[in-house]
Amino acid sequence: MRSVSDYRADVLTIVGDVAGRRYSESILDMGLREALGEYRKYYPRKELIRTQVTGFEAGGKSAVVPWLLDASAEVLSVLSETDGEELNAACYAEPGRLIITSPWKTFRMDEVLRITVSVPHMVKGLDEAKQTTVPDSHALSLATGAAGYAMRIRARSVTEVFGKRPEDREALSHQADGLIADFTRRVEKIALHESFQRDPYPRKSVHIRQWDGS
Repeated sequence: MRSVSDYRADVLTIVGDVAGRRYSESILDMGLREALGEYRKYYPRKELIRTQVTGFEAGGKSAVVPWLLDASAEVLSVLSETDGEELNAACYAEPGRLIITSPWKTFRMDEVLRITVSVPHMVKGLDEAKQTTVPDSHALSLATGAAGYAMRIRARSVTEVFGKRPEDREALSHQADGLIADFTRRVEKIALHESFQRDPYPRKSVHIRQWDGS
């Protein structure tokens, strides 16, 4: 299992700063966080929550279920285990509860729902994470993205340093864009491969929207 120190070393190698003179740990970690957020869009870390309807709103058109996850969790799908039916649903998260609305569904009290959510990926040692959820086979792709985002962060500040020229920033930005484009291609391939492995003949998916309650 790779840790944040492994990713920092990989990123420094990619950006050509093995000694770490130009890229601080804070910049490296910021780049890694951005890459993790983008990686999650293509390779979500999924969790399955099995819960029951505990109440209703809007005259019974919306179901209420207990909800302990924070705003970083994104609902991907809702399935009625009772009916064996995947719902076209909109979800609104509030402290302690999730409100689920499906226009063609009549919910029942104690109906069992299976909610699939996407939660943030972790790298051991980053923001006190105890484990890494990124497969080692994806490590180079993630490090490439982290390098691109770290380089982009440095490009934003390089012209503030005395003696640096605008063309220095342009060169860094160009390199950063190239690394991020490479990262995007890599994670698109990962997503395509995972999708094919899961279902070679996918059906039309249903988009489930999540509100943050703000």
